[in-house]
Amino acid sequence: MLATSATTLAPPDQKNGDQLPLPVLENYDVSSRNGFVPFPQPLPRLTQAYYQPWEEIMDQLNSLMDSRQLRSRVDQLPLLNIGQLKTGPEQKRAYTLLCIMAHSYVWGSGLDIAQSIPEPLAVPWQAIADVIDIPPVLSYAGNNLWNWKLKDLNGSYDPENLIALSTMTGTSDEDWFDIISVAVEIEGGSALQPLLEAMQAVRADGLQEVTDKLKIALPRLERVGKLLARMFENCEPAVFYWKIRKFLSGSENMAALGLPNGLEYKGVNNNERKHYMGATAGQSSLFPALDIIFGIEHYNASSDNNNSKNKAPNALLVKMREFMPGSHRGLLDHLAKVANLRPYILSKSGPDSKSASEAVKELAAAFDACVHQIKLFRDTHIQVVTRYIMTQARRGPPEGWEDYRVKTDKLQRPVAVANGSGVDKAQKGEEEDEPAIQGTGGSDLMPFLKNNRDDTNAAKVESVIKK
Repeated sequence: MLATSATTLAPPDQKNGDQLPLPVLENYDVSSRNGFVPFPQPLPRLTQAYYQPWEEIMDQLNSLMDSRQLRSRVDQLPLLNIGQLKTGPEQKRAYTLLCIMAHSYVWGSGLDIAQSIPEPLAVPWQAIADVIDIPPVLSYAGNNLWNWKLKDLNGSYDPENLIALSTMTGTSDEDWFDIISVAVEIEGGSALQPLLEAMQAVRADGLQEVTDKLKIALPRLERVGKLLARMFENCEPAVFYWKIRKFLSGSENMAALGLPNGLEYKGVNNNERKHYMGATAGQSSLFPALDIIFGIEHYNASSDNNNSKNKAPNALLVKMREFMPGSHRGLLDHLAKVANLRPYILSKSGPDSKSASEAVKELAAAFDACVHQIKLFRDTHIQVVTRYIMTQARRGPPEGWEDYRVKTDKLQRPVAVANGSGVDKAQKGEEEDEPAIQGTGGSDLMPFLKNNRDDTNAAKVESVIKK
């Protein structure tokens, strides 16, 4: 479930009169077909015999957890070196393996929460994370972007033809939860190339071409929200909240779930204790990229909105960047230096320009239509979060699910960890009545999501055109 990341729109860099070139997606490990998701698909298995001890545990992961044997098997693993992982797909597969094994190790024995990661996992996990430039914790990249395959290699990228390579609960609900995010990423990612072409057309002052490229991106952005709404088809809210959610939790602010002091990484920097945010769709790079391209800005609620110099980017969204792969962060940084669509439209239709022509109005309408689809996506995200987190947080676990009961201080409200889902209040006005529930970054979840949605709507240029 997807969220957004903060950025402040920056003007193109100028050096000796030359503009910074627009980014080439492939230079940042991004596909013009699938966006931030590997094309055609991630590596499904490490083939080197040396790494088969990892793959063999993954083959039996769910049965080992059910029989409470996972920890003993992991404790007996040999300490493997990552030196044989030569390619990007191999490194991503290893990172994903270690992420899922480690979080299964910590959370997979009911109320008995492991307080440390054993050396056979912690040491190679830290090493491969350093290579990818991402923290050693289950992230959105490890759980979603690099953890799927096509059922039919010649088929579509629709959810029906996608399946997760590994799940920590072994449920079809978790598989669907992961796959819907992958489908959203692929559909939304396919809009990036035409949007870059629109940015290139801006540089040539090709007004009609900018409009045409936005119209190509529009139906792809429209399908993104519709794909997210399909979450409700095959993922039960109670299964998500009480069985799946805890596995996505990190080691930061997790006292309520049984990790009061973070996690000890055995064999890493003198058994260093780490405190990391868990997996959340806020770590997706797709919507931060769209925010930058369309000039959608997110600020701290306490920022002085009347003084642009005092506006501070939303701290939680900035923090999310730390949990994206380094190459993807690089693309976001590059985009922030060259984004030009909204300034271009405002220059054609703002107070300093002549009255807007029909062509400019058409351009602005295409721009606003794209922004509106991002806003609708965030509406749907709020609906998802309400059903899957807010509503479930008010209820206890179904009878017989005691292993999944959340430990909370009786003097505090229940704490829910947001990890890729969204929230709704659309049903019977729930949105206004929900108790404050924290996300993984320590922010009240519903105000955070609603602010992101409202920030999106505010980026439309229609009001300027009407002047």
